[in-house]
Amino acid sequence: MTPDTLEEALRLRIARLRMMIFDVDGVLTDGRIIYLDDGSEIKVFDVQDGHGIKLLQRAGFEVALLSGRYCRAVEQRGKGLGISRIYQGEKVKIEAYESILRDTGLKDEEVGFMGDDLIDIPVMRRVGFAVAVPNASPHVLAYAHHVTRAAGGHGACREVCELILHVQGLWNTVTMRYFGTDPPS
Repeated sequence: MTPDTLEEALRLRIARLRMMIFDVDGVLTDGRIIYLDDGSEIKVFDVQDGHGIKLLQRAGFEVALLSGRYCRAVEQRGKGLGISRIYQGEKVKIEAYESILRDTGLKDEEVGFMGDDLIDIPVMRRVGFAVAVPNASPHVLAYAHHVTRAAGGHGACREVCELILHVQGLWNTVTMRYFGTDPPS
């Protein structure tokens, strides 16, 4: 789905956004958890997803990570991307979401959220732009305003970041350093 083929109602939702919140397991990763013999955990993140987040930040967006689990790798990844709002171990994500709204002064319609599992539904019901990955729980898909083509951990985050930037007319500005003044369409 390209920005040109979006329904007008979805375009309006995206146009209002000022912040994007991402779940981690199943969205920024493929949802698998790998444990080493010493009990430490490994997560695999897609570099292009990370660059998508950096592009959003360059455009002035707030970005947060909101996970039901805790893992040091998430903290490292988030800090490496310059994300200061990293919420982990949040079993009731709506409480963390409400804290984010209080701290930022943003309204529901100015925030997007990308999730994949039941724990994400309360936040998805509130935000202005709820996104799911195609491999999300069917219950989650029912609450999504948009479903990505790419799977979690395989470019879904980047896909959403680019969609937002295109709809808001910010793509050329944030990518000028790569394309010069004449980016491809």
